Amino acid sequence: MLLLFSILGGILLLLLLLLFLPTFVGVDYLLEHGISVLRIRIRVLGIPFSFRVPLDRKKKQKPEKEREKKKEPMTPQRLIDFSKSLYRAYHDVKEDCKTLLSHIKKRFACHELYFAIHYGTGNPAGTGMLNGAIWTAGTMILSVLDNALGVYKKTLNVYPDFNRSFLSLQLKGTLRFMLFDAVRTVLKIIKLVNLIKSKLNSLETEERN
Repeated sequence: MLLLFSILGGILLLLLLLLFLPTFVGVDYLLEHGISVLRIRIRVLGIPFSFRVPLDRKKKQKPEKEREKKKEPMTPQRLIDFSKSLYRAYHDVKEDCKTLLSHIKKRFACHELYFAIHYGTGNPAGTGMLNGAIWTAGTMILSVLDNALGVYKKTLNVYPDFNRSFLSLQLKGTLRFMLFDAVRTVLKIIKLVNLIKSKLNSLETEERN
């Protein structure tokens, strides 16, 4: 009996450590020569894990009945109506969105964010013109992520190639959080998404009536 309680106590202690000790999750993404490689890095209780995620899986064919079903085409008017409904729904849950973003910023920390692009258009003039646009877009993206998560170390590198047509992307990021907070955050996100969906459904019903 004592052995059983010791085992159960050890399992409970391990679960508590997993929930309340910091966990690090990193993502390494590389696109080169048209081939994408994604690797996930995890460090739990000081123990590092790493595994590769296949990105080039063959898509399964859908059954004939599913293939026969055709979605209604997206017309400009439908897009405008949906945008209006989405804006009104967001206006109703704006405070909930702010609360969720504040919660994420407090509970999650981005330790590192690295983005590098090596590109060339085959035209030296076009490559030079594109260089400024890439720097601007990359800086804006890093700024948005910094405001949302508070990035401790952020790096942006752009390498133009004036001699050939070429594209290589590299992205690396590392998040620090506690699993307990991650579970709570996922539940909050699900709740907010369901709330937005219900608002959209209510607005669509009002428009039809």
